[in-house]
Amino acid sequence: MITRVGCPARIQFTRQDDKSYKVNKFHEGHNHIITSPNSMMFLKGNKNMTSVQKNFVAKAARLKLGGVKAFRGWKELSGGHNNVGASENDFKNFVRDMKKYIGDFDGQMFIKNFMRKKEMCKTFYFNFQVDDDNKLCRVFWADTINIKNYLLFGDTMSIDSTYRTNKYNMVFLPFTRVDHHKRCVNFGVDLLAHEDIDSFEWLFNSFLEAMEGHQPKVIITDQDPAMKTAIAEIFTEASHRLCIWHIMKKMREKINAYLWQDEDFKKRINSCVWSNNLDANEFEEAWSNIMIDYDLIDHPWFTLLFEMREEWIPAYFKDIFMGGLMRVTSRSESENSFFDRFVTPYVSLVEFWMCYESAIDAQRHKQLKLNHDNKQTHATLKTPLPLEKHGAETYTHNIFKDF
Repeated sequence: MITRVGCPARIQFTRQDDKSYKVNKFHEGHNHIITSPNSMMFLKGNKNMTSVQKNFVAKAARLKLGGVKAFRGWKELSGGHNNVGASENDFKNFVRDMKKYIGDFDGQMFIKNFMRKKEMCKTFYFNFQVDDDNKLCRVFWADTINIKNYLLFGDTMSIDSTYRTNKYNMVFLPFTRVDHHKRCVNFGVDLLAHEDIDSFEWLFNSFLEAMEGHQPKVIITDQDPAMKTAIAEIFTEASHRLCIWHIMKKMREKINAYLWQDEDFKKRINSCVWSNNLDANEFEEAWSNIMIDYDLIDHPWFTLLFEMREEWIPAYFKDIFMGGLMRVTSRSESENSFFDRFVTPYVSLVEFWMCYESAIDAQRHKQLKLNHDNKQTHATLKTPLPLEKHGAETYTHNIFKDF
């Protein structure tokens, strides 16, 4: 498209000693149609993003919004296209340039962010390592609220290594627990380039250093063999159990489609596995009957699960307080949904951090809201009994509902 037509229209002026301007030459004639006031926004010289708009686009990235969606949002906020002062392509190009800049200095910007946080807050903890090529391979961090949460709720915790979180294919491992509102809270976060024993041992030592050596009593994880070895080596005071939700989530890919559609089978297996009322003998009898009835006695996956039953079936550790981490499917689904908001395999470390900070802020705001509601409102009582009233005053509303 030709945009230059050799237009002879021009003005020439000089600045005077008194700081005024004198017009020396003026040629009014144009050889093209003059742009109307309504079309001025399309001229290149009038399409410039302001610093406020650029900041808006950068913050929109925390919600995983790209240039196009950021432009549409700004357009609505400003009252229409005419008031934006830049085009949709300008917003897209800014995101492109921002990603390129981050890409060149991603690791450095990521770590410098932690250094600034440490300067502002002495209780902020972070640790990292680089590999032989000077590339970031391990990083763990925990802020003041993470550490406070651990001191309050850290007797049991969950470590999930099932997330791939950025374009470097690093593993995202959140340390989590259910709080007194039955909601997920975080103790710390880690990114690992490798899932080997050495990496996990480094991670767990960093975690204990952040928490001043306070060991958890129970740890719930998925079925990662390297993590299992490292937990036994570092968390010497903890009982290690496997997450039922993660195990049962795999069932669909382990059985045929016909069996998966059998509602009676799913009802029986779930009642057997998730029950908090069965003892060990009752579980084994129920399991055996299911295996016989559905011809699964020689099924390798179910055979393996039965062999390791003491690591994940509640009937074998009724005397251990699990803090709601083993038996509540909604907790695991909610936790996964929370992390899925910002975990994506295509973002840079800086983009990941921005999304993570936004999500954690929302999580903590919700906890503050629940704390406020519990102080300002009262649970509905069903009886006039003093015992019920005492329970309502002692427990949070969400815990009280369980009684």
